Amino acid sequence: MERRRYLRGLAENGSENGDSGGDDTDTPTETEADMDTDTPTEAASTETPPSDPDQRVAVGANGLNFEPDSFEISVGDTVLWEWVDGGHSVAPESQPDGADWPGEAEEFSYSEGHTHSYTFEVAGEYEYYCQPHQSSGMVGGFTVTE
Repeated sequence: MERRRYLRGLAENGSENGDSGGDDTDTPTETEADMDTDTPTEAASTETPPSDPDQRVAVGANGLNFEPDSFEISVGDTVLWEWVDGGHSVAPESQPDGADWPGEAEEFSYSEGHTHSYTFEVAGEYEYYCQPHQSSGMVGGFTVTE
């Protein structure tokens, strides 16, 4: 913040004295760009959805549903959740010991077109829900088998 004040003071002082800061030479000058920002920015997702996942789940299908709401996959299979309607999330309710599936619930809800994929390496029962619509019954579950 001090650097900003100093540079602003130099600029104001130079313009008050009739100095535009330039001269007639072709010598390049060195300038510093202020890269500080007070506004948080959302990082772009670099995750590329798999072109052929082992299981697809539509998030928000037919209203407040996961479609399918239950399924079975094998260890090493990849699941792709695709938001067909906005305002939903995929938050883990329970999962087996040793599993670290984070779901997709960093935000309270996501927009239509959002995707989340995960490859499951721990066998067992997984249950999840939509944060805004859990009380309306928007829940799902699946089994990962050996």
